[in-house]
Amino acid sequence: MRRRLIVALLLSIAAHFAWLISPGWELSETPEPPGEALRLEAKLSAPSAMASLAAKAAVPKLKPKPRPRPKPAPRPPDAPTAQLPQDKTPESATAEASGPAPTDSLPAEPQLADVSGQDAPTGPSSGPLGDTPLQAPVAQRLPRQGRVLYTGTAGAFIALGARGQASWEHDGERFQSRLSAGLSSLDSSLDFRSTGRLIGPQIISETTSDLRLSKHSTSLIDQAGGKVTLQRAADTRERQIKGLAVAISALPQLLMTLDEGIDKAAFFVVGDFWVADSVLTARGKEMLRLPAGQIETRHFTTRGNNGSIIDVWLAPVWRNAPARIRIELGSIVVDLKAAEVEIEGQMLAREPEAASSE
Repeated sequence: MRRRLIVALLLSIAAHFAWLISPGWELSETPEPPGEALRLEAKLSAPSAMASLAAKAAVPKLKPKPRPRPKPAPRPPDAPTAQLPQDKTPESATAEASGPAPTDSLPAEPQLADVSGQDAPTGPSSGPLGDTPLQAPVAQRLPRQGRVLYTGTAGAFIALGARGQASWEHDGERFQSRLSAGLSSLDSSLDFRSTGRLIGPQIISETTSDLRLSKHSTSLIDQAGGKVTLQRAADTRERQIKGLAVAISALPQLLMTLDEGIDKAAFFVVGDFWVADSVLTARGKEMLRLPAGQIETRHFTTRGNNGSIIDVWLAPVWRNAPARIRIELGSIVVDLKAAEVEIEGQMLAREPEAASSE
């Protein structure tokens, strides 16, 4: 009996030690969606009101139908001759039997208005991508303010207790976002920040200011010129991009507003002094047990060509706020799970212990 207890204790210690040295090992691997990833392009101008109306209507222009020829009046059947009244002649009786004479012109059928001035694009009319060919502006879909506090682990060979936060705010045109984590405070190890614009249905990152383990770096993201300029102390580097580039701190907000019909996409992620060509895959729905409670989420994984792996779980019931974020940068792994969620000043979730202590 004692031997069994000792064996069970050793197995438990080994399992906990494996978790410490390999944080996140419990992540389940699901097959990637087939086919190539959709390359996201930066949308640098908002569509015009007329184009938006045309895309929302998505009604093909109808061609006028040929005007049907009038049918000849049916010939009345032969009938026995009858005596006509005094006030009617044979000609008038024949006119009443055959009805009004046909006219040469008929009123045209009503046509749908062509709001675009040209034939509307054809395509699927149902499903996530077919409901509206043009997504609603990102400023309408992204909450104006959000803040999620996390508890979790961080470290290299040994995972230690950590805290973190993801926050953002915007005024309908410009936005700023932040993603941080640390052992002694919310930002002692990682502090990623960025600014940008909200254009049409997309987030456009423009600047970053990142701090990782006391190493500070900045970047300017020129989406129109296809270039990212990185700066760390006296070291300046340039990276060429072909397609959308997003700051690592704004990645959760990009996923929050991404078309749900996209299950595999490619774009560039700008981190602390690096730019990675990354592929995003949608992993489907997952139930998570968090400090704030159990909740259903949508899981996404982003893998960069520099070896970076970023997993984000969005909670639809929390207006798609990031319920869990796991970042793997080289030997550093940060795994954060939501303990408190505040969206536009409303507290949507809170760790039971934190709520009871107030």
